Amino acid sequence: MQDFLIQTEKMNEVMELLFRVLNIRITFFDRNGCKLYGGGMEEPCIFCRTHRKDPAFDAKCVASDLSHLEEAKKQKDVLVYHCHAGLLDGVVPFYDRKGNYLGSVVFGQRADRAAPIKGVRSSDRAEMENIGRLLKYLSEYICENELIRKTSAPWTLRFEEYISKHLNENPTLAQTARSIGCSVSFLSHNLPREFGMSFKEYLKTLKMQKARELLLAGYRVSECAEQLNFYDAFYFSKEFKKYTGTAPSLWKKQQNQSQ
Repeated sequence: MQDFLIQTEKMNEVMELLFRVLNIRITFFDRNGCKLYGGGMEEPCIFCRTHRKDPAFDAKCVASDLSHLEEAKKQKDVLVYHCHAGLLDGVVPFYDRKGNYLGSVVFGQRADRAAPIKGVRSSDRAEMENIGRLLKYLSEYICENELIRKTSAPWTLRFEEYISKHLNENPTLAQTARSIGCSVSFLSHNLPREFGMSFKEYLKTLKMQKARELLLAGYRVSECAEQLNFYDAFYFSKEFKKYTGTAPSLWKKQQNQSQ
């Protein structure tokens, strides 16, 4: 069963638009490191077309692509680098909100302005990093609108629904497993793989997200603590600051000022 789905037509449209607007070679690699999109937007620059006719050079190109894809995947951030031949390239890894890796956009084949190559458009690292940041914003749109997504197993939907309904009751792992028809060992083992976090981390993340919603809706800190079943306002404030880096009262003030 395929566990990742891609809306090919829409992704092709997005990739083609990027190619036209940015005038840069751009390729999408799936989560297994395989290219998914072809056509003119993937046409290599004249330097690469010429040199990749040499099998040894081509092998180095493939190795460079795969190693930097893996590096960007581990960093979970934009990676700009010089390939083995000295050209500037970049990688933008795609992650959904659950932390699932969905693939990467690779862009570049630009000559470094410090070492220009005839017939190849030049860039510098700053320009490439700006393109990378733009593509990262786009990756968030793509993931949010599920142009690429990981399919959900039925138990994950039951899990999300149960936790959402019982968030203020501090459900335990055992209670949750029993209520959704799973064993404790199954749930404990599969939660990190499906959601990228443990049961306790997932529960805390949802509580902090809900806390921010309540604060923005006008609830006092003590009311948020009560709504989310924290021991007291002090403990709630401590956990909120640990999660966001800011005390809830200050966070609320900052959000109100920015509106």
